[in-house]
Amino acid sequence: MVEADKSYNDLKNDFIYEMDFIANIGTKMFLFPFTNRTKVSTYGYYFTYSLVIFTSIQLSVTLCLTGFADWFEIINIAPNLGVCLMILVKYGKINRNRDLYNAISQHFRLDVWEAISESKEHKRILNQYTQTTRYIVRFAFYYTIVLVAIVVLFPRLIMLYETDIIGKEMQYLYPFDGWYPFDKVQWYYIAYVWESFMTSVIIFLYLFGNMLHMTFTRHICMELKILGETMENLLSEDDVTKINGNLKIDLDNIHYNIRKKIKFIISKHQFLARITSGLDTVMGDGMLLTYVFGSVFICLTAFTATVVDDLYKSLRYFSFFCSLLVETFFQCIMGQLLINHSEKLERAIYFADWVYADSDTKNMLLILLMRSQKPFSYSANGYLTMNLDTFSGICSLSYQFFNLLRTAYSE
Repeated sequence: MVEADKSYNDLKNDFIYEMDFIANIGTKMFLFPFTNRTKVSTYGYYFTYSLVIFTSIQLSVTLCLTGFADWFEIINIAPNLGVCLMILVKYGKINRNRDLYNAISQHFRLDVWEAISESKEHKRILNQYTQTTRYIVRFAFYYTIVLVAIVVLFPRLIMLYETDIIGKEMQYLYPFDGWYPFDKVQWYYIAYVWESFMTSVIIFLYLFGNMLHMTFTRHICMELKILGETMENLLSEDDVTKINGNLKIDLDNIHYNIRKKIKFIISKHQFLARITSGLDTVMGDGMLLTYVFGSVFICLTAFTATVVDDLYKSLRYFSFFCSLLVETFFQCIMGQLLINHSEKLERAIYFADWVYADSDTKNMLLILLMRSQKPFSYSANGYLTMNLDTFSGICSLSYQFFNLLRTAYSE
């Protein structure tokens, strides 16, 4: 039921408000507006990108200095380096494909309203998807703030706990423990502020990309739902009655209006197919990295958290494990939602009252049905489809490796 029987304009304003919320965050990340950005915003983007590159180099040097001899130090550094590399891929690809993102943004601000009527069912769908998108985006936003606070403050809290409460010797802890060309103990607070700042930047960039892609995916799903509902009501009961009654005077006009609706649905479906394919191409590298890192590091961080004899490292590895699991699930659930809504549109086309249509309309419906039989999806660069089966496979593979490592370690 539509919340408090909101008017069409109120629901439209709610939807646009959510678009503006994402846009405001994107402005702070130097990515929005996607095109025609100011010089300050463009310089801000390249400066931020350079900072992430510098942090990636810092972590790479740190990893190399371990000599790849200390297992725990490798696991301590590698996930952070992997996240930085994924940020470089995601952040850079959003900027390089800004025309695609701008076209999607403009479509859902302006053109989508051609498909959404003021009918009760369309208003219900619009309200439902606006509200769920709001909940998802707000959760991701506040989760980001909490995550930044935990990652930045956690080392200091552990230091205070171990030094002041337990009475252990002072052990200097950092958010990601990078290498510096100076004594980082002597310059502890400078190193800590730098790592806290870059940790905050990287987490916000990472989760903004997720919020943006989830928002666009939910909007695509909403439009597919709208088109499916329109297809189910392609012929009204009055139209069927007139067709069965052979009222020649109205038949040409009825079939003309039906074909007009189908052409409109086909044009919208083609556009959604195009932007979904574009998003799949843009996100493909990131999803492939998510799959590879997810398969490897979910296992390694979970295993290391159970065997390391240090409170801080144990909690840190466990947090890595949880974050990787959530990120992998997030990517897979986006793909699953897209597949589900594509299949629902296919069923809506099949169950439309096509038996009462004329031959030209049936041919158009057949073409649309054939196109919709290949559902929209996201993939890891075409190697595998991102869905819940993939997530299940990643978890199963990681669990098998975890058991293998536990057995080898115990022996």
